[in-house]
Amino acid sequence: MLELDTVSAHGNHVASAYERLVWAAADWKILPAKWRQRLRKRFARPLPGPFDITIEKMRLRLYPAENYCDRVIFGRKLLPEHLEHEALLPYLKRGMVFVDIGANVGSYSCYVGTRLAGDLTLLAFEPHPRTYQKLMFNLKANDLPVENVLNCGVGPARSTLQLWSDGGSNIGHTSMLKAGTSNPKVSVDVDVVPLAHVLAERNITAIDLLKIDVEGFEDQALATFFDTALPQLLPRRILIEIAHQSLWQRDLMSMLEKLGYRVVFKTAENRLLSLDG
Repeated sequence: MLELDTVSAHGNHVASAYERLVWAAADWKILPAKWRQRLRKRFARPLPGPFDITIEKMRLRLYPAENYCDRVIFGRKLLPEHLEHEALLPYLKRGMVFVDIGANVGSYSCYVGTRLAGDLTLLAFEPHPRTYQKLMFNLKANDLPVENVLNCGVGPARSTLQLWSDGGSNIGHTSMLKAGTSNPKVSVDVDVVPLAHVLAERNITAIDLLKIDVEGFEDQALATFFDTALPQLLPRRILIEIAHQSLWQRDLMSMLEKLGYRVVFKTAENRLLSLDG
Protein backbone atom coordinates (compact mmCIF):
# COMPACT_ATOMS: atom_id res chain seq x y z
CA MET A 1 0.00 0.00 0.00
CA LEU A 2 1.17 3.52 -0.83
CA GLU A 3 3.08 5.26 1.94
CA LEU A 4 1.18 8.24 3.29
CA ASP A 5 2.73 11.68 3.25
CA THR A 6 1.50 13.48 6.34
CA VAL A 7 4.62 15.63 6.71
CA SER A 8 5.15 17.79 3.63
CA ALA A 9 3.15 20.98 3.24
CA HIS A 10 -0.07 21.04 1.24
CA GLY A 11 0.77 21.94 -2.35
CA ASN A 12 3.77 19.62 -2.50
CA HIS A 13 1.85 17.06 -4.60
CA VAL A 14 0.44 18.75 -7.67
CA ALA A 15 -1.28 16.51 -10.20
CA SER A 16 -0.29 16.66 -13.84
CA ALA A 17 -2.84 17.32 -16.57
CA TYR A 18 -2.59 13.66 -17.58
CA GLU A 19 -3.26 12.44 -14.03
CA ARG A 20 -6.30 14.71 -13.74
CA LEU A 21 -7.61 13.55 -17.11
CA VAL A 22 -7.20 9.84 -16.33
CA TRP A 23 -8.96 10.03 -12.98
CA ALA A 24 -11.74 12.18 -14.43
CA ALA A 25 -12.32 9.67 -17.24
CA ALA A 26 -12.26 6.75 -14.80
CA ASP A 27 -15.14 8.34 -12.90
CA TRP A 28 -17.10 9.74 -15.84
CA LYS A 29 -20.72 8.89 -14.99
CA ILE A 30 -21.82 8.74 -18.61
CA LEU A 31 -19.72 5.60 -19.10
CA PRO A 32 -21.05 2.16 -18.11
CA ALA A 33 -19.83 0.96 -14.71
CA LYS A 34 -17.78 -1.86 -16.26
CA TRP A 35 -15.91 0.60 -18.46
CA ARG A 36 -15.15 2.87 -15.51
CA GLN A 37 -13.82 -0.11 -13.55
CA ARG A 38 -11.54 -1.09 -16.43
CA LEU A 39 -10.27 2.45 -16.81
CA ARG A 40 -9.51 2.65 -13.10
CA LYS A 41 -7.74 -0.69 -13.03
CA ARG A 42 -5.64 -0.20 -16.17
CA PHE A 43 -4.88 3.52 -16.22
CA ALA A 44 -5.86 5.26 -12.99
CA ARG A 45 -4.71 2.99 -10.18
CA PRO A 46 -1.08 3.08 -11.38
CA LEU A 47 -1.41 6.82 -10.58
CA PRO A 48 -2.42 6.57 -6.91
CA GLY A 49 -1.41 10.05 -5.75
CA PRO A 50 -1.37 11.69 -3.36
CA PHE A 51 -2.72 14.81 -5.03
CA ASP A 52 -3.14 18.17 -3.32
CA ILE A 53 -6.16 20.21 -4.41
CA THR A 54 -8.24 23.12 -3.21
CA ILE A 55 -12.00 22.74 -3.48
CA GLU A 56 -14.79 24.71 -1.81
CA LYS A 57 -12.11 26.75 -0.02
CA MET A 58 -10.70 23.52 1.50
CA ARG A 59 -7.14 22.28 1.11
CA LEU A 60 -7.18 18.49 0.78
CA ARG A 61 -4.59 15.79 0.13
CA LEU A 62 -6.28 12.98 -1.78
CA TYR A 63 -5.47 9.31 -2.41
CA PRO A 64 -8.04 8.38 -5.10
CA ALA A 65 -6.76 4.83 -5.64
CA GLU A 66 -7.92 3.79 -2.16
CA ASN A 67 -10.92 5.93 -1.26
CA TYR A 68 -14.21 6.57 -3.07
CA CYS A 69 -14.60 10.03 -1.54
CA ASP A 70 -11.15 10.99 -2.76
CA ARG A 71 -11.98 9.69 -6.26
CA VAL A 72 -15.15 11.78 -6.48
CA ILE A 73 -13.46 14.92 -5.23
CA PHE A 74 -10.42 14.53 -7.47
CA GLY A 75 -12.13 13.15 -10.57
CA ARG A 76 -15.36 15.17 -10.58
CA LYS A 77 -14.16 18.27 -8.69
CA LEU A 78 -17.24 17.85 -6.54
CA LEU A 79 -17.90 16.86 -2.94
CA PRO A 80 -19.52 13.39 -2.76
CA GLU A 81 -22.56 14.75 -0.88
CA HIS A 82 -22.52 18.33 -2.12
CA LEU A 83 -26.27 18.80 -1.68
CA GLU A 84 -26.03 17.75 1.96
CA HIS A 85 -23.10 20.10 2.49
CA GLU A 86 -25.06 23.02 1.05
CA ALA A 87 -28.09 22.16 3.21
CA LEU A 88 -25.96 22.69 6.33
CA LEU A 89 -25.00 26.26 5.47
CA PRO A 90 -27.98 28.02 7.13
CA TYR A 91 -27.18 26.27 10.41
CA LEU A 92 -23.50 27.14 10.66
CA LYS A 93 -22.50 29.80 13.16
CA ARG A 94 -19.28 30.95 14.75
CA GLY A 95 -18.44 29.19 18.01
CA MET A 96 -20.71 26.21 17.35
CA VAL A 97 -20.10 22.62 18.43
CA PHE A 98 -19.90 20.15 15.54
CA VAL A 99 -19.71 16.40 16.17
CA ASP A 100 -18.60 14.32 13.17
CA ILE A 101 -19.03 10.56 13.68
CA GLY A 102 -17.40 8.64 10.84
CA ALA A 103 -15.33 11.61 9.69
CA ASN A 104 -13.49 9.76 6.89
CA VAL A 105 -10.90 12.09 5.32
CA GLY A 106 -12.70 15.18 6.59
CA SER A 107 -14.94 16.45 3.81
CA TYR A 108 -17.60 17.49 6.35
CA SER A 109 -15.27 18.59 9.15
CA CYS A 110 -13.16 20.67 6.78
CA TYR A 111 -16.23 22.11 5.04
CA VAL A 112 -17.87 23.23 8.29
CA GLY A 113 -14.58 24.36 9.81
CA THR A 114 -13.39 26.47 6.89
CA ARG A 115 -16.70 28.26 6.63
CA LEU A 116 -16.37 29.26 10.25
CA ALA A 117 -12.70 30.20 9.89
CA GLY A 118 -11.83 27.61 12.51
CA ASP A 119 -14.09 29.23 15.13
CA LEU A 120 -15.79 26.06 16.36
CA THR A 121 -15.47 23.15 18.71
CA LEU A 122 -14.90 20.10 16.53
CA LEU A 123 -15.33 16.62 17.96
CA ALA A 124 -14.58 14.06 15.25
CA PHE A 125 -14.35 10.27 15.31
CA GLU A 126 -12.57 8.17 12.67
CA PRO A 127 -11.71 4.59 13.70
CA HIS A 128 -9.64 3.44 10.71
CA PRO A 129 -5.98 4.20 11.56
CA ARG A 130 -4.95 5.00 7.99
CA THR A 131 -7.96 7.17 7.25
CA TYR A 132 -7.44 8.91 10.59
CA GLN A 133 -3.96 10.01 9.47
CA LYS A 134 -5.44 11.49 6.29
CA LEU A 135 -8.14 13.25 8.30
CA MET A 136 -5.59 14.81 10.63
CA PHE A 137 -3.49 16.05 7.72
CA ASN A 138 -6.48 17.65 6.00
CA LEU A 139 -7.66 19.36 9.18
CA LYS A 140 -4.20 20.74 9.91
CA ALA A 141 -3.80 21.89 6.28
CA ASN A 142 -6.89 24.05 6.85
CA ASP A 143 -5.70 25.35 10.24
CA LEU A 144 -8.61 23.66 12.02
CA PRO A 145 -8.60 22.44 15.65
CA VAL A 146 -7.54 18.81 16.11
CA GLU A 147 -7.40 18.40 19.90
CA ASN A 148 -10.78 16.62 19.88
CA VAL A 149 -10.21 14.43 16.81
CA LEU A 150 -10.19 10.81 17.96
CA ASN A 151 -8.95 7.60 16.36
CA CYS A 152 -11.89 5.49 17.55
CA GLY A 153 -15.50 4.65 16.83
CA VAL A 154 -18.69 5.41 18.73
CA GLY A 155 -20.82 2.68 20.26
CA PRO A 156 -23.04 1.75 23.21
CA ALA A 157 -20.14 0.80 25.52
CA ARG A 158 -16.35 0.94 25.73
CA SER A 159 -15.09 -2.02 23.76
CA THR A 160 -12.87 -3.24 20.95
CA LEU A 161 -14.61 -4.20 17.71
CA GLN A 162 -13.61 -5.33 14.25
CA LEU A 163 -13.80 -2.64 11.57
CA TRP A 164 -14.38 -4.16 8.14
CA SER A 165 -13.29 -2.85 4.74
CA ASP A 166 -12.22 -4.06 1.32
CA GLY A 167 -8.64 -3.35 2.40
CA GLY A 168 -7.68 -1.63 -0.83
CA SER A 169 -9.69 0.44 -3.28
CA ASN A 170 -12.14 1.96 -0.80
CA ILE A 171 -10.84 1.77 2.76
CA GLY A 172 -12.90 4.84 3.54
CA HIS A 173 -15.99 2.63 3.30
CA THR A 174 -15.76 0.79 6.61
CA SER A 175 -18.24 -0.62 9.09
CA MET A 176 -18.34 -2.34 12.46
CA LEU A 177 -20.80 -4.66 10.73
CA LYS A 178 -19.50 -7.07 8.13
CA ALA A 179 -22.74 -6.65 6.20
CA GLY A 180 -22.24 -2.88 6.19
CA THR A 181 -19.48 -3.01 3.58
CA SER A 182 -19.90 -4.16 0.00
CA ASN A 183 -16.69 -6.20 -0.04
CA PRO A 184 -15.55 -7.08 3.52
CA LYS A 185 -12.14 -8.63 2.96
CA VAL A 186 -10.12 -7.46 5.94
CA SER A 187 -10.70 -6.14 9.43
CA VAL A 188 -8.76 -4.19 12.02
CA ASP A 189 -9.44 -4.03 15.74
CA VAL A 190 -10.52 -0.54 16.84
CA ASP A 191 -11.55 1.10 20.08
CA VAL A 192 -15.19 2.07 20.52
CA VAL A 193 -16.42 4.60 23.09
CA PRO A 194 -19.86 5.91 24.11
CA LEU A 195 -20.57 9.42 22.88
CA ALA A 196 -21.86 10.53 26.29
CA HIS A 197 -18.59 9.57 27.96
CA VAL A 198 -16.49 11.56 25.50
CA LEU A 199 -18.71 14.62 25.82
CA ALA A 200 -18.42 14.48 29.61
CA GLU A 201 -14.65 13.97 29.54
CA ARG A 202 -14.23 17.02 27.31
CA ASN A 203 -16.79 19.23 29.07
CA ILE A 204 -18.97 19.56 25.99
CA THR A 205 -22.45 20.43 27.26
CA ALA A 206 -24.31 21.24 24.02
CA ILE A 207 -24.21 20.12 20.39
CA ASP A 208 -25.27 22.40 17.55
CA LEU A 209 -24.78 19.90 14.72
CA LEU A 210 -24.08 16.17 14.66
CA LYS A 211 -23.30 14.27 11.48
CA ILE A 212 -23.10 10.47 11.42
CA ASP A 213 -22.23 8.05 8.62
CA VAL A 214 -21.06 4.68 9.93
CA GLU A 215 -22.51 2.21 7.43
CA GLY A 216 -25.31 0.56 9.41
CA PHE A 217 -23.91 1.12 12.91
CA GLU A 218 -25.80 4.39 13.43
CA ASP A 219 -28.34 2.94 15.84
CA GLN A 220 -25.71 1.32 18.03
CA ALA A 221 -23.68 4.52 18.05
CA LEU A 222 -26.56 6.81 19.02
CA ALA A 223 -29.55 4.95 20.50
CA THR A 224 -27.99 4.48 23.94
CA PHE A 225 -26.98 8.15 23.96
CA PHE A 226 -30.53 9.29 23.21
CA ASP A 227 -31.92 6.90 25.83
CA THR A 228 -30.33 8.94 28.61
CA ALA A 229 -29.29 12.35 27.19
CA LEU A 230 -30.57 15.40 29.04
CA PRO A 231 -32.61 17.82 26.90
CA GLN A 232 -29.80 20.40 26.80
CA LEU A 233 -27.43 17.81 25.30
CA LEU A 234 -29.70 16.86 22.39
CA PRO A 235 -28.11 18.03 19.11
CA ARG A 236 -30.03 20.89 17.53
CA ARG A 237 -29.50 19.35 14.09
CA ILE A 238 -28.56 15.87 12.96
CA LEU A 239 -27.39 14.76 9.52
CA ILE A 240 -27.75 10.98 9.45
CA GLU A 241 -27.16 8.41 6.73
CA ILE A 242 -30.03 5.95 6.37
CA ALA A 243 -28.66 3.92 3.44
CA HIS A 244 -28.05 0.92 5.72
CA GLN A 245 -31.14 1.36 7.88
CA SER A 246 -32.08 -2.28 7.28
CA LEU A 247 -29.12 -3.30 9.45
CA TRP A 248 -30.31 -1.32 12.47
CA GLN A 249 -31.37 -3.22 15.55
CA ARG A 250 -33.40 -0.28 16.85
CA ASP A 251 -35.69 2.16 15.04
CA LEU A 252 -33.54 5.22 15.49
CA MET A 253 -35.64 7.45 13.24
CA SER A 254 -38.80 6.79 15.30
CA MET A 255 -36.83 7.49 18.47
CA LEU A 256 -35.70 10.84 17.09
CA GLU A 257 -39.22 11.72 15.94
CA LYS A 258 -40.54 11.10 19.47
CA LEU A 259 -37.84 13.41 20.84
CA GLY A 260 -39.18 16.20 18.63
CA TYR A 261 -36.94 16.05 15.57
CA ARG A 262 -38.38 16.60 12.12
CA VAL A 263 -36.89 16.22 8.65
CA VAL A 264 -35.96 19.54 7.03
CA PHE A 265 -33.94 18.15 4.12
CA LYS A 266 -33.46 14.74 2.56
CA THR A 267 -31.69 12.89 -0.21
CA ALA A 268 -31.83 9.23 -1.14
CA GLU A 269 -29.22 8.34 1.48
CA ASN A 270 -29.36 11.07 4.11
CA ARG A 271 -31.76 12.98 6.34
CA LEU A 272 -31.17 16.35 7.98
CA LEU A 273 -33.21 16.62 11.18
CA SER A 274 -33.91 19.71 13.25
CA LEU A 275 -35.09 19.82 16.84
CA ASP A 276 -36.72 23.22 16.49
CA GLY A 277 -37.81 22.99 12.87
